[in-house]
Amino acid sequence: MRTPQALSHVMPSLLGHTLAGFTVSAAFHRGRPPFRVALAATACALAPDLDWFTGWAGLSEGHDLAHRGISHGLAAVPILAGCFMLLLFRKRLKEPRLWLCLGAATLSHGLLDAWTFGGTGVAFLAPFIDTRYTAAWQPLFVSPLPLSGHLLEWFLFALATELVWLGLPALLIIEGLKRRFDRPQLDREPLVPRETDA
Repeated sequence: MRTPQALSHVMPSLLGHTLAGFTVSAAFHRGRPPFRVALAATACALAPDLDWFTGWAGLSEGHDLAHRGISHGLAAVPILAGCFMLLLFRKRLKEPRLWLCLGAATLSHGLLDAWTFGGTGVAFLAPFIDTRYTAAWQPLFVSPLPLSGHLLEWFLFALATELVWLGLPALLIIEGLKRRFDRPQLDREPLVPRETDA
């Protein structure tokens, strides 16, 4: 049985992309985002990794259909976002804010992969340009699959980096948005000049 090339050291864990998707959905809404929007944004943030399964086809790492290829590129952002719009929000296709929300969530996937140390770069400009791009600063580490032996320790370390560099910022952003929108609106009384003694 063929083992896919994509089966080892290829991506951040699902936690990192899930956090990114939910945080994006929160940033586009006042207070807690609607469940369906949060679900769709999270799914968009995870969807590019469907190309992981092309590893079973034995494609070379630089192939457009291989992992971190065309599905991670800028051209795929409106396509994937559009699929979820048609699937979940067919009656809201004329809402640009929702399109931007799902598009930003989709784009977050490639950005996180570019900030991840290990694996191949991201083909942001595929299918027009085959170049794979990585960020100059890569604080995240890939999550190894399958988990066994020392790879389990690596996975826990990679998870810890995501909690620090993604979990904490996500928590701060969500908490900041919550405080901003949950702030009570106090009625402002008109200023009355203070009477002075004669």
